[in-house]
Amino acid sequence: MACNNTQEFAEGAIVRITLQNFLTYDSVEFKPGPNLNVVIGPNGTGKSSIVCAICLGLAGKTYNMGRATSVGDFIKHGRESALIEVELSGTKGRNYVIQRKIQKNNQSSWLLNGQASSLKNVEELTRKLNIQVGNLCQFLPQEKVADFVKMSPQELLENTEKAVGPPEMFEQHQRLKASRTAAKELEISYQNLSEHLNSEKQKNARMQQEVECFYEKENHLQKVTALKQKRGFLEYEACRQDFIQANERKQALKKRLHEAEALNKPRQRKLDKACDEVKAIEIKITNKTAELRQLGEKASRQMKSLEALRDKVDAAEDELKEKKVTEQQRRSRVHMYHQQLEGLRNQLREAENLDNLQQELAETCQKMSAVNSSLGQMQQKKDLARERKNQIISDMTAIESELGQAQNVRNQRLTKLRQMNKDAHDATLWLEQNRARFKKPIYEPIMMTINMHNRDTAKYIEDHISYQDMVAFVCEDPDDMELIAKTLRDEQDLRINVVKVPQEPLSSYNSPPIQQLRRWGFQKYLRDLFDAPEGVMRYLCAQYRVHLIPVGDSTTRNAVDAVIRQAGLQCFYTENHKYTIKRSKYGSRETISSSKELKEARMLAMTTDVAHLQELGANMLRFGEAKAYVQSEIDAIQREEQSLQAQMESLRKKKKDLLQLKGAKSSLTEKIRMKEENIVRLEQEAIDLEAAEARAISKIREVKLLKLGFLQTFLTATKEVCEVSRSRVCLCLCQAQANLTKHKVENEMSKTSTQLAEMQVWRQ
Repeated sequence: MACNNTQEFAEGAIVRITLQNFLTYDSVEFKPGPNLNVVIGPNGTGKSSIVCAICLGLAGKTYNMGRATSVGDFIKHGRESALIEVELSGTKGRNYVIQRKIQKNNQSSWLLNGQASSLKNVEELTRKLNIQVGNLCQFLPQEKVADFVKMSPQELLENTEKAVGPPEMFEQHQRLKASRTAAKELEISYQNLSEHLNSEKQKNARMQQEVECFYEKENHLQKVTALKQKRGFLEYEACRQDFIQANERKQALKKRLHEAEALNKPRQRKLDKACDEVKAIEIKITNKTAELRQLGEKASRQMKSLEALRDKVDAAEDELKEKKVTEQQRRSRVHMYHQQLEGLRNQLREAENLDNLQQELAETCQKMSAVNSSLGQMQQKKDLARERKNQIISDMTAIESELGQAQNVRNQRLTKLRQMNKDAHDATLWLEQNRARFKKPIYEPIMMTINMHNRDTAKYIEDHISYQDMVAFVCEDPDDMELIAKTLRDEQDLRINVVKVPQEPLSSYNSPPIQQLRRWGFQKYLRDLFDAPEGVMRYLCAQYRVHLIPVGDSTTRNAVDAVIRQAGLQCFYTENHKYTIKRSKYGSRETISSSKELKEARMLAMTTDVAHLQELGANMLRFGEAKAYVQSEIDAIQREEQSLQAQMESLRKKKKDLLQLKGAKSSLTEKIRMKEENIVRLEQEAIDLEAAEARAISKIREVKLLKLGFLQTFLTATKEVCEVSRSRVCLCLCQAQANLTKHKVENEMSKTSTQLAEMQVWRQ
């Protein structure tokens, strides 16, 4: 610990700050007073550097300041390490000295009161002294003012308690909040229990009537139990009286049983006789049935023989009719052949008069050959034209595919815009449908209009242009700007940014010759890395000076010190870093530089080659015109081909007619010969109808004589069947009479048997 006269300082107050190689400072020491300290000075003189040193020296995090993301970025450019030493007021005249040494690799070493320590020990000391660099009510860097404004009154109160009150104040406040929450829960629980109690009371009142009914039911059940016990005695007495009466009936029935058995014996003998008679008649009927079946089979055989003879007669008659029809058809054909023969002979006489047929046929064949040659040439021309057309269609398909891929890039950016800012995405879709409402062009959000030449350079543009402008709409006319803002913000409640294009033309934003900077590795300015509509480019030049910010490579990275001292630039980029240079306007005009590592691009990584797209559009138009021209050639060839085919068809028909005339004589001679042969053959096939008719009549007579014999035999068999059937019917009548007698006796026996059975039951 260091000793110092710090009676006026509060415990934990800063007594001294020493910095070495930290941001703008080579070496400096500050000794603030015990009360209010104000640091004043022009921009770039290192006021914010003191605030950063306090935060980092008291174990604060880089995100508490909202500046660089790693502690190595706070080392002065060109140095390997930086030192921060903060002396805090202690008790009994002994102060605390915290020393932090920061390395280029973002590593830190700590000393506490001259002894090696750790970050955890320093954090415990700051917690003991109630130093809260993460509390915006105690430590408010410039970059965190916006976060402080957004804090709610409750958050402000809690952070104020932590910053200025004793430690137990915040804890008591939290316990008070917890107690209030518990009290509310108890009140709600009490209210719920009260409602449940009232509900149970109402339910109990509704069940009172059911309880009374239950007790009444119990009384009735007790009476029923008593009556059931008395029922047994009453049932025994009734059964005893029934037994006495049944015994008396049994003795009477026993006497009647003996009498009935004596009367039943003659009826049994009569029944046995009737059964014997029925059996004898059934045997006779069975015999007659067998005899009748045999006679029937015999008659059936005779009937089948008659039907077979009838079929033979029909076949003979059909054969005779068929021969008559065949002979009639033969005579008709002979007559027709004679007529055709006469016509052919007349045609033969006319064909002998044709003399110039051969010469005309040769001329026709020559014309057909010429037309056929022309058709071949037309087909070759058409095939070549179709090949050209197919090649053009193939090229157009490839171009359409590339254009589709370019459109896909826009869709991907739209998807990214929706993820980042849904209101800007919805406003973009609305603008596509309503462009006609505005006087001059309104450009979509800048991230949608910028097209990078190389996706690897997109990180420079994303770092240089703020997020708010990346999703902002760009207007050229102030009235349009007012209209779109009113429509989207007020009417559709979309939170969007709208900016206006400056009045200066794009030609007024000229870039210095890049050749002056190439010795340090600079090749292009930011505006040379991308394409954008003229209005958007004018806005970016005016607002972000993209025409003046150079982009270098690894050579630039190695020559950063020389660039800062000699190039006179305010901002420039190397491969992976952005450098910002500020020069004081006072005193020795000291130079202050800061660097920041670039992040990978998220919004502009999807790019489209605009020049290539324009070339594709021009090629598409040229191929469309070529396709239409080739199609017109094909249509003209097809029309000429159709004309030649019509000529060829006419010549073919003429040649066919001439050939028919040429071959008419030989053909007619052959046809006449064939007709004469057909007539001779038909004359030889003539049928003798008289002989055929005589043979058919003789055959039919023989069949009818056989049929007569079978009819006589069938008649005899039929008579025998009738006689046997009559005898069987008589036997059936006798059987019916015997069965009637048997049934009468059985009915009498049945009645007597029933009475006997009842008597036997009663006797038992």
